[in-house]
Amino acid sequence: MSMSKSMAMAGISCSYVKYSLTNINNLSDDILQEIFARLPSRSVARCNCVRKKWLGLISSPSFIHFFICRQHSLYNTFLMFISPREVMLIFPHVFDESQSHPQSLSTQNTPSSLVSNVTGQSQTLVSSTMLLKGTVCGSSNGLLLGCNTRYTCGYGYYVYDPISKECVQLPNPPITYQKCIYAVGFVCDSFNYKDKKKETLISNRNYRVVIIPSFIEEFTIFRVEVFSSETKEWERLNVSLPNGFSFARHWFLSFEYKGWLYFMGTQNIFVFDPYGYDSYTLAYPEDANAMNIMSFGFLGSSCGSLRISEIDSKDVKVWELQDDGKWQQIHQTDLSPYLPNNFCSDYHKRIGGLHPYDGDIVYLCSYIYGAFVANLRTNKFEAIPGYDKCDISPFQLEMPLPVPLMSSQE
Repeated sequence: MSMSKSMAMAGISCSYVKYSLTNINNLSDDILQEIFARLPSRSVARCNCVRKKWLGLISSPSFIHFFICRQHSLYNTFLMFISPREVMLIFPHVFDESQSHPQSLSTQNTPSSLVSNVTGQSQTLVSSTMLLKGTVCGSSNGLLLGCNTRYTCGYGYYVYDPISKECVQLPNPPITYQKCIYAVGFVCDSFNYKDKKKETLISNRNYRVVIIPSFIEEFTIFRVEVFSSETKEWERLNVSLPNGFSFARHWFLSFEYKGWLYFMGTQNIFVFDPYGYDSYTLAYPEDANAMNIMSFGFLGSSCGSLRISEIDSKDVKVWELQDDGKWQQIHQTDLSPYLPNNFCSDYHKRIGGLHPYDGDIVYLCSYIYGAFVANLRTNKFEAIPGYDKCDISPFQLEMPLPVPLMSSQE
């Protein structure tokens, strides 16, 4: 018996069935959740304004968990808006009680909920937006350094915890020069998230903020100012570099790696320890274009090692720093067979980040043509829809999930 005859015998109108299946207002919450989870986070936010039912569904912790887990399983990260036009790469991880290092989430090991029970109540750790005042100018061990104004002004800095939402405003340096452009660095001590009894307040963390009046001519001696969370004061000191150093005209941020700050310059990298005040310079890879790295590349860490990368009209290259202080190239991939021609030909495309746990994954972005995730070993490239007309922050967060692995897998 045909479906139409069966429906007629049951007294069901075909037109009614067609209407009920195609009208979005008649879809169940489970189906709506699947639809919303396939949208970019910006589009999901806009859906909040359509219907009260959608607002309640999208605002629920269960949907936020579902959305983040699905985005992570597709792109190995979660993209969070920190301003209307800038997103940050977020890498959730969990601690295995039997090991001392974090483990990345995977499609086979995705927690049943991205919540923390440290305070005795479930709290969502991350959402699709984290709009911050001013600019983000540093990231270290789960904390962000922000600036109420433009970060190069040398004052107005604050430290922000994206989990607890705590914000601590720092005192301004005693002297800043209005016409000076400052480079900025931020280091925070590592934090043992396995210790549930340890306080998580920023006031109990040990961190340093470094500002340097920038210069484009090469200097061997220059001034550095360091703020200590312990003394709550700024200290001024002179740094001596026999090989000399000069800042690039367009790059005044630094990357933190194992407690040291790395400032990229025109000819080399200035490396500074804000705790012991030691310093030295690190050369760029011999076969790399230093200006291209500063403009469109990325300096970061992956799999516990320091890495540097660059992108040009054709190739993506990645180097890893070896124990002897020399760079070794570990990846070189031709983009043209895998990405759209307009993306490859875009002069302003750049590397948006390196995956901290998977050394083969990099993130590529273009303000005009959007974002892509690439596995340079398998040559798998996948578009991340909905992030055109956006920049990816040069800083990224590794968000801890203090939930035991066993309970996460149940």
